[in-house]
Formats: sequence, C-alpha cells, structure tokens
Amino acid sequence: MSLSNVPKLQELFFQPWKLPLETLTFVDKDFYLLIEHLVGPSLSRLLKVQEINSVPILLLTADVFQHLFLNTNDFEINLLRDELLLKVNNDQLIVKDANCTKMRCLLNILHVAKERKSKQSQRIIPKSQTNCDSSLVSLPAMNATTTVATSTFTLDDQRNHLLKCIGDWSSLNDNFLNLTNFKLEDGVNFKLNLKGTTNGFHAMIECQCKVP
Repeated sequence: MSLSNVPKLQELFFQPWKLPLETLTFVDKDFYLLIEHLVGPSLSRLLKVQEINSVPILLLTADVFQHLFLNTNDFEINLLRDELLLKVNNDQLIVKDANCTKMRCLLNILHVAKERKSKQSQRIIPKSQTNCDSSLVSLPAMNATTTVATSTFTLDDQRNHLLKCIGDWSSLNDNFLNLTNFKLEDGVNFKLNLKGTTNGFHAMIECQCKVP
C-alpha cells in the first residue's frame, strides 16, 4: 500500500483508528519506511541498526533507546547519538524529550491497532454458523439501517452480537475520545430496533442524543 494513505503522527494521536491495519504486517523496508513516515528518519534508522524490523518485534522491545548507551564505537550509532541524545551536566547523555514522546506516541498507536486487529479476529463468525457479514453496522454513525442475510442466528443472537460490537468499539476508543468510562448503552445513548424479515433481519440504530 502507498504511505500516502497513512495519516501523519499528529493526526493519529487524536484518531488512532485511522491507521490501516495492514501496516501491522509490514516488515523490513516497508516497515522502516512506515516508521520514517510517522516519526522521522533518525528513529527509523535506530530501529534498523537493532534489526527491529516489524511491529510485533517493536512492541516486544523493552527500550529502543538502550542501544545508544552501550559501550560501542560504531559509526552509525555515533551518528544516532548526535541526533537523538542531549549532553547535560558532567557530559551525561539523555534522550531528547521530543524523541521519547514520538516513540511513546507511536507505541500507543500501534497497541491500539493491535487491539483492533485482535477484536476484529474475535468477531469473525464461522461460515458453518452463519452467512452474516459482521461488518454491516458502521459504529461511529449512530443513525443507521441495515438488513442482515438469512442465518441460523435467532433475533436475540443478532441483537447481542450488534450490542457487543458497539460495546467493543466504545471501550476501545474511550481514552482517545478523552472520555472517562466511555460506554454506549442501549436505551440510554441509542436505541437498537431489530426485527425479522423474509430476507433475514432488519436493524436500525437510532441516536438518543438530546441535541437542541
């Protein structure tokens, strides 16, 4: 995929769900280009010299800056020290705050993407049980209508599945929406109407927001 479709770090900080999930599978060159796109060439090179070449390895690395403080005279490491570290009293070296912040923000965004991927995998319904597409409801749009294909699910099964999708989305995004204990509840924040039809099920989500 083209990195032109990947938002910059500043936008992802407020809307981390915009990171395409396929970026989680990037390795080697594609991975380093992604990191450079998000946090700059210096941090991308820092990961490259340590052979941190994918999202899983990055998320499992305790401290990506630790390598800079090892007693080594490698040319590339010395260049990275000049770019990423700051010399303070008594010639002590510390990581520049901006670099720490960028990396912390990147890791938070990748953790959110990993959770999205995990929840997406958990929602996949075996074909032997249903032909229903679990992505029929667009969660951010709280006024929506959809028809679900015929399946072996009962009306209550479909209702519970839709409510679980909404609950998962709200719990995943509460931190980034800056809301404490953010939770969307049926009958409070929205009203879920579901009825059986000759073609399967018909669902409508009606917003209960009291907008003037």
